[in-house]
Amino acid sequence: MHPIDVLPDAAIQPQGQISSIFLAREITSFQAACRVVQAMTYGSNSNSENSLILFAENQGTCTTKHGAIARLAEELGLPVYKNLGFYRLNDEIVTGVNTILQPYRLNFIPQIHCFLEYESFRVDLTEGNCNGKNKTIEDYDFVIRVQPDLTYEEEEQYYLQYLQQYGKLEPELMAIAPGTLLELLQACNRQVKYQCSLLANRLAHQHSTVQHSTVPVVH
Repeated sequence: MHPIDVLPDAAIQPQGQISSIFLAREITSFQAACRVVQAMTYGSNSNSENSLILFAENQGTCTTKHGAIARLAEELGLPVYKNLGFYRLNDEIVTGVNTILQPYRLNFIPQIHCFLEYESFRVDLTEGNCNGKNKTIEDYDFVIRVQPDLTYEEEEQYYLQYLQQYGKLEPELMAIAPGTLLELLQACNRQVKYQCSLLANRLAHQHSTVQHSTVPVVH
């Protein structure tokens, strides 16, 4: 993945709903907006079909973070787009996933991650977030450009469409009903949230320890 600096920059003008939201928060350039969104807490939203929920709940996932910035780019006329990347999820990416997959004799399960596309560059605004993953996803089997916001049904259709392609890479996938695979994927998503909570608690404990150790002693 590439840094935010590779993206085009432009002053934010009140061209629509999302540009007005950023201006109301005194965020006046596209790259500044990207940095603000990247710094927002990583966390699930109550509804990811409208990326504006990012501002109502002050947190988001790859879906809403990249959706919001893709919407801003669209309003400003910048050629920055939201992509869906399909990759192979296993323990290398999220600890504990293999335990979920082993009863089905799967080495991985196809998963989707979102990022921004600009020319030949890819930018992930969840990189560095406490997102439950052991590393940033760099390798994708399939990548497609999509609209900033998708319905749950649209995203599921994309998933099932590319699931057929994965059957050529992992024949065992085709022996499992699509509904069962979607349930497995939900279980893996819960594992991601669990790993994220573990890391968040660990970081909070470390922060508390550092604060305690630096408190001056009053004599």
